[in-house]
Amino acid sequence: MSGAIRNVLDRFYGYVDESLLRGKDMYFVFQGYAPTKEQLVAGEYTMSRFAKLYGMNYKGMIAE
Repeated sequence: MSGAIRNVLDRFYGYVDESLLRGKDMYFVFQGYAPTKEQLVAGEYTMSRFAKLYGMNYKGMIAE
């Protein structure tokens, strides 16, 4: 996971009113340097858990 994504995730906890995101659709675009299968699995897991934490509808990941 890149440092930029980690910063976003860390900064959300405790600072964002969960009701603002509840019910919203979330898509994750994984862009980069030909990620490995393990990186894709970890990214999918992390983002789906993040969406669930805020009551969002995780719609999946696209890898470019």
